[in-house]
Amino acid sequence: MLTSYDKNYLRIGLPAALEGVLMIFLSNADIIMVGSLGTAAIAAVSIFTQPRMILLTVARSVAAAVTILVAERFGRDRHDTYGDILKKTMVLVAFALGSAHILFFLCLDEILLWMGAQYDYLPDALLYGTWTLPAVFITSLTVLMQAVMFGRGESMTVLSINMQGNVVNVVLNAVLIFGLGPFPQLGVLGAALGTIGGAVWSFVMSMRILLIWGIFRQGSYRLTSAYLREFFGVFGGIFSEQGFERIGMVLYTRMVAELGTVAYAVHSIAMNFCDFYYNFCNGMGKASTVLAGHNRAIEKSEEWRRYLWTGMRWSLIFSTGAFLLTYVLRSEIFGIYAHDPALFPLGSLIIAYVAVVSFPEAYQMVCAGILRASGKTTQVAAYSFVSITILRPIITYILVYEFQMGLEGAWLSLAIDQSTRALCAASLLRSVYRKGYSAPLYPSL
Repeated sequence: MLTSYDKNYLRIGLPAALEGVLMIFLSNADIIMVGSLGTAAIAAVSIFTQPRMILLTVARSVAAAVTILVAERFGRDRHDTYGDILKKTMVLVAFALGSAHILFFLCLDEILLWMGAQYDYLPDALLYGTWTLPAVFITSLTVLMQAVMFGRGESMTVLSINMQGNVVNVVLNAVLIFGLGPFPQLGVLGAALGTIGGAVWSFVMSMRILLIWGIFRQGSYRLTSAYLREFFGVFGGIFSEQGFERIGMVLYTRMVAELGTVAYAVHSIAMNFCDFYYNFCNGMGKASTVLAGHNRAIEKSEEWRRYLWTGMRWSLIFSTGAFLLTYVLRSEIFGIYAHDPALFPLGSLIIAYVAVVSFPEAYQMVCAGILRASGKTTQVAAYSFVSITILRPIITYILVYEFQMGLEGAWLSLAIDQSTRALCAASLLRSVYRKGYSAPLYPSL
C-alpha cells in the first residue's frame, strides 16, 4: 500500500524520470532513424554526443544549483524570490555558455578528431555538429528555466513541455531525414534540423509558462555579491562533480572510439539505450533533491529521513524491473537500432552489461540527489573525481589494452565505476543520517 510519502515522491519523481527518458529519446530518435543510413552515419551522429555533453554539463550544473535554491525557498514559503534567482543566473549563463558555443563552433573539427572521430565519417560528423550547436545553446536556456519548475515541485509541467518538444523532433526527423512528401532527403543534416526544431519548441513553451506564473516580474538581472556567494556556494560542488564526470567520459569514449568504427557503433547503441534508464534515475535523483530541499529546516528532519528511505525503496523497485526487461529482451533491443547481422553477437553481450548497471546507477543517483540538497556537494564531487576521472580511465585502459578484452572490457570498467560511486554515496549518506540531520546554511540573498 502506498503511503503519503510514496505518493508525493512519485508525484514529483515519475514525471521527472519520464522527462529524462523523453529527453534521451531526442538523441535516440536520431540514432534509430540515422541507423538506416549505415554504420558510418551512426558513428557521425554519436561522436558529437561528447562535445554536446561538455556544454550541457555547465547548463545542468547551473540548473541543479537553481533547483536547490528554489526548493529551499519553497520550503520556507519565499515564493517571491524565484524570479530574482532565475534572472541573475540567466545573465551568467548567457555570457559563459555563449562564449563556449562560439569557441566550439570555430574549433569543431579539431574537437571531434580529439574525441576519436575517424576520417571516414568526419564530414558527416562536422555537418551534424555544426547545425546542432545552436540547439544545444537553446536547450541550455530551457534547462535553466525548467530548474525553477523543478524547484517548485512542478515536474509534470516539465514533462508536458518536453514531451511536446520530442514529438516535434521526431516528426521533423522523419520528414527531413527520409525526405517525406515535398521535402528533400537530407540524411544527417535532417537529423540536426529536427533537433533544432524540438529544442526551439521546448524553449518557447518553457518561457510561456514562466511568463504566465509571473516569474519574470520578480527580481532584477543585476548581479550582486550576495547572489554570487550563495549561487557559487552551491554551484561549485555540483559543477566539479559533473565536470569530473565529463572529463572521465571523454577519456573513456576516446579509448572506445579507437577500437574502430564497428566497435564504436555498437558502443554508441548500447550507451544510448543505457541512457534511457540513466536519465530515468536522474529524474528520481531530482525528486530526492527537491524533497530534501523542501525539508531542510530542522523542524522537518523526520520528513527528510522518510523521503530518504522512500527514494531508496523505489530505486530498487525500478532497477529490478529495468534489469529484467533489458536482460531478457537484449537481442530485440539491439535489433531496434542496428540492422547489420555482424553486430548482433557483440551487441547482445554489451546490452547485458547495460542491464546489470541498472542497480548501482540508480542507487548512487538517488543518494547523490539527497546529499547535494543536504549541503554535501563538495563530498559528492570528491568521490566522483576519484572514481570516474581517475579510476575509470585507468581500469578501461588495463582491461581494453592490457587484458585485450576490447569493448567488453570498457563496459566492465563502467560497471566497476558505477558500483564504486554507489558505495561511496551510501557511506556518506549513512554518515549524515547517523550524525542527525541538520539543515545546511548558505548565505541568503
